[in-house]
Amino acid sequence: MSHVLSTQALPSDSPCQHDQPRLPPLYYTRPHRSSVQVLEELQQEVRGLEEWQNSLETEIQQKQEQLQRVTTFLSQKVTKAKELQNLLAPISRLPNEMLLAIFEELVCSATPGDGKELCVAMWISHVSRRWRVVAVNSPRLWRRIWVAPQVAPRVLAMYISRGSSLFDVSFLDWRDRREFQRFDSALEKILLSSGQWRSLSISSMCDMNLSHLSSKLTSGSPLSMLRHISFRAFRPGQTYSIPFPKMHDPSALKTLDAENFSLADLASNHARMTQAFSKLTTLTLRRYNNDGRSLRIMMDSSVFRSMLHCIPGLTTLALYGQPLRFRGDPTSEGESALVSIPQLQTLILRPGVLKPRYLHQTVSSIHAPSLRHFELVFPDSKISGQNIVEHLFDSRTKRARFPLVSTVVLHNASNSSTALSFINAFPYASHVTIGGVDVGFFPQVLRARSYDPYDCTYPRFPYWHRLRRLTLRSTKSETLRVVREWIADELDRGHIPPTLIMERPIDNRDLSLLYHCSRGYARVEVVDPLANK
Repeated sequence: MSHVLSTQALPSDSPCQHDQPRLPPLYYTRPHRSSVQVLEELQQEVRGLEEWQNSLETEIQQKQEQLQRVTTFLSQKVTKAKELQNLLAPISRLPNEMLLAIFEELVCSATPGDGKELCVAMWISHVSRRWRVVAVNSPRLWRRIWVAPQVAPRVLAMYISRGSSLFDVSFLDWRDRREFQRFDSALEKILLSSGQWRSLSISSMCDMNLSHLSSKLTSGSPLSMLRHISFRAFRPGQTYSIPFPKMHDPSALKTLDAENFSLADLASNHARMTQAFSKLTTLTLRRYNNDGRSLRIMMDSSVFRSMLHCIPGLTTLALYGQPLRFRGDPTSEGESALVSIPQLQTLILRPGVLKPRYLHQTVSSIHAPSLRHFELVFPDSKISGQNIVEHLFDSRTKRARFPLVSTVVLHNASNSSTALSFINAFPYASHVTIGGVDVGFFPQVLRARSYDPYDCTYPRFPYWHRLRRLTLRSTKSETLRVVREWIADELDRGHIPPTLIMERPIDNRDLSLLYHCSRGYARVEVVDPLANK
């Protein structure tokens, strides 16, 4: 058949060509090289790479040195540019004396807050080279020392080393008894300068740390240079007996501002009390928020009278929150119950409540013929506080008990029937500040003043004819209408009203009418009370 292949033409012992195909060779043959030549070539390549590496490292080193020189040169130029910029700044043109005055104002206005606000002098010295020279060489910037948990003991040591001979020391915010170790460490640092303390302020301290401070001050060196003492209780009922100078040390205390103040150690010893308060000029007594739990620390009127007898040069007396307790009415006991303070110039009464218990007795017991400043401030309310105007006059002669007062501050102290009596009680007042509900009463009385010289139906000094400055606090829109009418009435009569100071937010539409009614003759100043907060 045609499709059958014939195998006879091929020899029987030769393989078939299609069963074993031919494959290409796996590698090409090349001339033969010895291993020595290969090794020499590799070593030559290694030497070349090493030389290249060395050249690159040298180049990198040169670039780094060049970079370092450029960085140093750039830093010098930047420093010089900043110095030149600082020299061109307006503050750099100020002399060192004026710069120091600014620094002192900043240090004195610092308020307790975080650590930065407590160490103002230290942060000032970190601003610039010139500021540092001025700050470090000015001991007065370092005299105010805050002893608080935020201030490290090394900072206290720095203040002591740079400060002046007298320091103003404040202990505050040691509220947690678990911080006793830190407080003791800080106390050990600051007690090294206790003989140089000019003022001592204590506030917001727990009983444990407060007792430890009291024991350290009592057993330590005498506080012979101490001039001012201030204490604020941490909680209602917390009391503190301030360690005064010892008997053999001369007293130099000028100011005492104490809250929940205890006289247990001094009340029984008249000689020691006299020695402690003989040079006191300013006395401020406070009672913590008028809380009922602090009734036991109220000072009895007899102890208060003995205390004032030991202070012959007292010029300022301030009572906050009714710290005094009276067992009887001073007016019923006769003149012997009066506390005579011949040199008293300022009397401040801030009861803290609208209806205090012993305000009448307090006002009636004080005899101050030289008083120049009287202040009675009740809390803000829609109603007036307790009426004391009848105690401002002598019960027998009906004359004013404080006739020489020139500065009067009243807040919620009057009503529609007592405003005129307050005016009669302070006939020579020249600077008057009125706030609260009083703003609506006094302008009406001032506007109703009579100018008839033959009219004798009014008292001798019925109005503030020496008034030079009138300050109105917390004035409302309806009370401004009364003020405008009063100013217009004064101008129509040919009298120039006194300087009027309005303490209220400035963005008020009613002020435009107030300016319009003055017609350029009355001086009106507007003070925003929120700007100072």
